[in-house]
Amino acid sequence: MQTLKFHCLVLPFAVSLLSWQVAASCTTDFTPVSQIQGDGTQSPLTGKTLTTQGVVLGTIYPGSKQPSLLIQSLKADSNPTTAEALMIADSQLAALYQPGQLLQLTGTVRELGKMTALTNITASAICAEQQPLPKLQLQLPVKQLTDWEALEGQYLVFPQTLVVNDSYPLARYGEILLADRRLMVATEVTKPGAEAQAFEKQQQLHEIWLDDHSIRQNPEPIPFPTGGLSAEKSVRVGDEVRGIEGFLVQTKAGYRLLPTKAPEFNSANPRSNTPTAKPEGALRVASFNVLNFFTGAGQTPQFPTKRGASNADELVRQQGKMIAALSAMDADIIGLLEVENNGYAADGALATIVRLLNEKLGSTKFAFVETAEKPGTDQIKVALIYRIASVKPVGQPAINLTGPFVRGSRAPLAQSFVHQGSSTELLVSVNHFKSKGSCPKLPGADNDNNDGQSCWNAARVIAAKTLASWLATQPTGQKTTHQLVIGDLNAYRLEDPVTTLEQAGWQHLPGAEPKTAAAHWSYVYKGRSGSLDHALATKTLAEKLVQFEHWHINADEPAVLDYNTEHKSKAQQKNLYAPTPFRSSDHDPLVMDFKF
Repeated sequence: MQTLKFHCLVLPFAVSLLSWQVAASCTTDFTPVSQIQGDGTQSPLTGKTLTTQGVVLGTIYPGSKQPSLLIQSLKADSNPTTAEALMIADSQLAALYQPGQLLQLTGTVRELGKMTALTNITASAICAEQQPLPKLQLQLPVKQLTDWEALEGQYLVFPQTLVVNDSYPLARYGEILLADRRLMVATEVTKPGAEAQAFEKQQQLHEIWLDDHSIRQNPEPIPFPTGGLSAEKSVRVGDEVRGIEGFLVQTKAGYRLLPTKAPEFNSANPRSNTPTAKPEGALRVASFNVLNFFTGAGQTPQFPTKRGASNADELVRQQGKMIAALSAMDADIIGLLEVENNGYAADGALATIVRLLNEKLGSTKFAFVETAEKPGTDQIKVALIYRIASVKPVGQPAINLTGPFVRGSRAPLAQSFVHQGSSTELLVSVNHFKSKGSCPKLPGADNDNNDGQSCWNAARVIAAKTLASWLATQPTGQKTTHQLVIGDLNAYRLEDPVTTLEQAGWQHLPGAEPKTAAAHWSYVYKGRSGSLDHALATKTLAEKLVQFEHWHINADEPAVLDYNTEHKSKAQQKNLYAPTPFRSSDHDPLVMDFKF
């Protein structure tokens, strides 16, 4: 069922039951729209009753209970900091007047939400018909964020091709974030601190949210891409959008463009059903976050699980996507993250993954690494699975349950393997450091220092140091110079936890320091792309790397294409789901090939 949008342009007034009247003629004595708007965030004439003129641009939120007109001055003033459009907050007039009509209206100026509006209309008149609509061509980036205030309510046309940067609110609010390029997390490509702050400040000039011109939640069909979203027809971060024009409004959530015609979407970032093919004779290692895979085994009742599927049907859907992704990787060793920490029994999460993967592949091809003790007290754990014909575990599996891994960061798991094809031995450690959220309540080093690294950065740095020291002890009992760290470090490329490992001698894969135009990413958050997932190797192993890839099956996809059924109609539960790798998680897997 559709419900009203809360963060949208909610008009906090009762629609007046005025008896409007058409004036016999239009006067030249009126207050221009630009004077009503002023050059600040609020009108200098708030509370004043006055008369103004403007050409009707159209109606905003026409399907709502409180549609409003937008009018714009036929002739702009000489001050670029004053907006030339104005909202007319009267649903009766919104139904009466048409685009192109020049109106004269008398009413009271108010600030409604974040928009300046004329309310309590006591008189209205049509001064002329078939006036050209004042349309302003705008090219991103804007020069400064205050430019948007000066464009409030106006009809904007974007002549350039824009790029999708975020679709997280698409299913809930009908919105996608557009920019003139892919926007990166600042600390993915610049150093934390002043440099990252300046970089992010500049990026904010490049973006604008495209709204579906509706105030309803959970729209059906989902409006973007044009024609509607489905499991087969996605809109991915990186896709291009052309033909964008519409009205600029300011909501409690920020500025939104309400399109007046359907934009044209181009699949510039197409899906890839499989990673790049593995070179012959290579060893493939992958890292994959399985998005809180919980079977609920051992708890009563079984559902809802503590973090994953809410019911048996969702579990089946989650398994379908997860196994489609794992089976397509063609990996020999896979590090798993966010696996339910409920043991190694047949109905436990890890054993279930391996069983389903083997069923998909048609025989017993994979096994899992089992530790002698429970890997920590967290509800989730990291794990390792491996292809039996490709590698053989040697030594003892090792976990670290000391220091930062007692609470916060998940206990790292290390296992040594022999690559059957080359008789080469290597150690693989899978890791999951403490997240950036749930900030500490008391002041300290783990608070957000506004340097771009968010909360718990100090804890992640300690985890990185502890991990490096632990691996230097050869914890599996097998001495090898070939060591690999994989997993979610909850830190972007140039943040302290990653550089701490580099300072300890680990080489970041694939090797080159990122540049803005060619950075890797495994995660998209609030319109920014970056990699929380990393692979670092000792020098001898890094020299054997022949191929490295972030397989972009998840981060670029709309979240609504995942396995969950909440907030979806029966038809959407069917049309938005397919047992494919796409949106099997919120993180992209890392896939890397070594040749010995």
